[in-house]
Amino acid sequence: MKHLSLLLCLLFAAGCKDPFGFGPPDPKKTPPPAAPVQTQPRDGEFIDNYEYPQDVEMKWRPVTGARYYQVEAYTSQSAQPEALYRFADNIYSTSVDLSFGRYGWYWWRVRAYSPNWTWYTDWSPLSSFLLPNPAD
Repeated sequence: MKHLSLLLCLLFAAGCKDPFGFGPPDPKKTPPPAAPVQTQPRDGEFIDNYEYPQDVEMKWRPVTGARYYQVEAYTSQSAQPEALYRFADNIYSTSVDLSFGRYGWYWWRVRAYSPNWTWYTDWSPLSSFLLPNPAD
């Protein structure tokens, strides 16, 4: 048991994408392509809508062969679990509307999945947007 714990720690420390994928890789699967490229909202964009809650449409370029996408929105640019504001899974198009209940800065990212790949794509870089304070 002690050795298993050590092995898991080493795998996580090494940045292993699938710590439970101990078997040999499936030769029929290919490595994933590059991460999706976000197109809307643009990085640093001020969204001029003062009604809350408000939906923000997030868009990205399609990834060839992707089955679905995942999107995360954070209240901090650190992208740590405690800052996760919204998570959307199984998005079968290249856009999603996420609802935000308060003003401030948000950061978002997207990644793609296909059963033909060895794993998900990497997450896209974090992109930020600002929702206005209705009191201003």
